Amino acid sequence: MDCKLELETLYEVSKLLAGSLNLEATVPYVFRLLRKLTGFERITLTIYDPSTDQIVVKATSSGNFPREGFKKGEGITGKVWKHGVPIVIPDISKEPEFLNKLWKRKSVKNKRIAFIAVPIKSGGRVIGVLSADRVISGRESLDELTKFLNMVATLISSSFSLEKKVQEEKSALESEKRALEVEIKRLYKDLKVEGIVGRSKHIIDVLDVVHRVAPTNATVLLRGESGVGKEVFARAIHFLSPRANKPFITVNCAAIPENLLEAELFGYEKGAFTGAYTSKKGKFELADGGTIFLDEIGDISLALQVKLLRVLQEKEIERLGSGKPVKVDVRIVAATNRELESLMEEGKFREDLYYRLNVVPIYIPPLRDRREDIPILVNHFVESFSREYGKSVNISQEVMEAFMSYEWKGNVRELQNVIERMIILDTDGVLTSKDLPPELKTKKSVTHRVKEEPVKQPDKGSIWEIERKLIEEALRENDFVIKKAAEKLGMTPRQVSYRIQKYGIKIPR
Repeated sequence: MDCKLELETLYEVSKLLAGSLNLEATVPYVFRLLRKLTGFERITLTIYDPSTDQIVVKATSSGNFPREGFKKGEGITGKVWKHGVPIVIPDISKEPEFLNKLWKRKSVKNKRIAFIAVPIKSGGRVIGVLSADRVISGRESLDELTKFLNMVATLISSSFSLEKKVQEEKSALESEKRALEVEIKRLYKDLKVEGIVGRSKHIIDVLDVVHRVAPTNATVLLRGESGVGKEVFARAIHFLSPRANKPFITVNCAAIPENLLEAELFGYEKGAFTGAYTSKKGKFELADGGTIFLDEIGDISLALQVKLLRVLQEKEIERLGSGKPVKVDVRIVAATNRELESLMEEGKFREDLYYRLNVVPIYIPPLRDRREDIPILVNHFVESFSREYGKSVNISQEVMEAFMSYEWKGNVRELQNVIERMIILDTDGVLTSKDLPPELKTKKSVTHRVKEEPVKQPDKGSIWEIERKLIEEALRENDFVIKKAAEKLGMTPRQVSYRIQKYGIKIPR
């Protein structure tokens, strides 16, 4: 072969193989190139198949795939596989061991057909055979053609090894992903708490802490933005504790005027102030034996902080207008959306009280940091409010996309309110973009404009493709029984049926 043509051919072959990790799809193009530039005909790639213990055909220059494979040592191809060295047949018509089982060759008048088979090696072992034949006119050197075919085999071997390595890594990642999904589902099932909806790692981590701290009497400080559901987690701590059959009392410290909050918390005696015609127990006495949830603890005055500190230290309170202490057995769960550390630096929050409250801090992340929980929350609220208002309501893809792209500054509470409002006002049973409140419509249009600019935030629409694949996988694993698939997905059969229809998933009859 001409040296320049040989180098150009090898360069083009290497480009083809480097452009794809699918060897079976790429090799036929390599074969076409070899036929066009080098005159090789009837080119065949065979690769070892451990399931049959044979080398089987993976690609041919004709596109046909003969079913026969080769056992080790069978025919010329089998001998190359067995011994790992090239074999050259100068004239196949004079070779009795040439099986001719993959191709029907016709003789060419006054010319001979040479057959060349070279091993494909990876990691020191033969993994396949590359073979081809060529009409020889007498001027060609079989040694040069064999060396050239060996170089092509080496390129194919490198591509095969890379493809195999990538597949193994992909398979390992898929296995790891499945294992993590199983573990997360197991954890969620074990940690699931009534009223808490979500399967993100953030929520799983919070639930883990809740389950560990609930059996104790430790004071808990719940932190997070307004609307993340701090009261829901406080209730979970109470009802998972030994105090579950005792009272759970909530006090919003920011909602009660400062001059009334002390009386609300500690109670008062008759005549303690104008209008105190009878004695009244405060929230701490009412919560005796149970749990008191002090929401927005960062808003109480310094004077009241001193009295609250006494409750934490001495386990006793004094009603207004009485000097007699009253013992109380109360667990305190406090919550705030404010930076207590900053308030301490400003002299607005007592340091000793902070450390008394901050025994077990639990941070609840905002909804925008756990967007994977949005579809689960949406389905939960849609189903809940549909049941409450006696409606059958489904949600469209465009609405879910708007929910996924919205910032939700009001967090779960805002999402809940939006869905309740949309269901109340809905008239046709399907929530579409026309049902969205103005703030979400504006946000949606902004998102679309951003998508037109490639340097901005990525498209979040892929959630639908992920959901479709998860549903298909669950259906296959459960023999397309919708009820079983729904249980695996943590959904209702109705939700799964709706998505089957929405995504056009085919159910075998």
